[in-house]
Amino acid sequence: VNRGTGFRRNGCKMKSKENKSKFYMGIYSSSIGWLLLSLGLIVVIEIAMLIYSFINIPLYGGYEWRYRFFYISLLCLALLSMLLVMIVRKNVEDRYIWLNIANPIFAVLFFTWALVLTASDVSITGNVDITTFMTFSLSVPLIFFMPPVMYAVIVVIADALMVIITASVVDSVGPLINLVIFFIFQSVLGFGYLQLKKKLGERIVEENNNAERDILTGFYNRRSYSADTKKLTLETMADDFVYVAMDINGLKETNDSRGHDYGDKLIVGASTCMVLSFGNKGKLYRMGGDEFVMLLNISKEELKEKLEEFDKNMVTWSENYGLNLRVSYGHVSHEEEPGADITALAKIAGQRMYVAKARYYEETGASRRHIQV
Repeated sequence: VNRGTGFRRNGCKMKSKENKSKFYMGIYSSSIGWLLLSLGLIVVIEIAMLIYSFINIPLYGGYEWRYRFFYISLLCLALLSMLLVMIVRKNVEDRYIWLNIANPIFAVLFFTWALVLTASDVSITGNVDITTFMTFSLSVPLIFFMPPVMYAVIVVIADALMVIITASVVDSVGPLINLVIFFIFQSVLGFGYLQLKKKLGERIVEENNNAERDILTGFYNRRSYSADTKKLTLETMADDFVYVAMDINGLKETNDSRGHDYGDKLIVGASTCMVLSFGNKGKLYRMGGDEFVMLLNISKEELKEKLEEFDKNMVTWSENYGLNLRVSYGHVSHEEEPGADITALAKIAGQRMYVAKARYYEETGASRRHIQV
């Protein structure tokens, strides 16, 4: 709620779900290069191990195909993970949806692979070598991003299974104590790294939001408008697409006579009324100063109703806060001008807004300038 507005600006701020989605998109985006590099390294190593299993067969003591199975399975797992990343990397929404599910699954599969390989070594040699498991337990948080708490659950279960495997072989508590110490170190390191990456993701999202939003109103800014209208030049607009240009009347006079704090209240009041009437119908932009734009998907009949509601909201706000809030606007729909692109629609709406603005100053006798239409 903006102090002094009297209205809750739900439509201006992103909902928590949208924030969370954008947050994880940012993290997964920053993780992709490192993830591909790490998986690529695993692919190279497993191919080398597979080749070596054919070159030095006696080393495997007749178990070469068991180990080839391990090499091939990890190779396929790494390639599958790389393929998924390559498929979703160009679409941030798909990236969030798929990697949010896939990364924990792949982490579990990698831990499982290391545990099964270790157990196989124990069954063959009678000795336990935790080198492979240690390597994977340190690599998983680096390769796959996931919420830190989810990682903690996965790694605790994997570590407990590793302790059980080790306890079945060793006859003293010394190795088990060393193993537990390593697990504590590994868990703290992995959890801390993921927590750090999470904080970095929050900062990325915050900076992106600030770059896309007007600080005073919470509306999208001119930068966002330029990006969105550029997309619209490449898309077919729906018939119910409506371009609305808006401009606050008398903002300069208010700034000059009562100060910019009161001018800011008019700007926030106008944005509040816009949200109350149009917040769920499209995107709202503050272009700068007293200029606003709304890109809506709305029927002709509903647009008329919403504009009437908007006018009533302005009257109510003015009565509550003792400031004369009036906004001139012009609008045009794609159905009305089917051959016009977004640039042409913006020009038409702007011309109609200036006609309304000139009419306002003429009717109120408060004209301070000559407005050309």
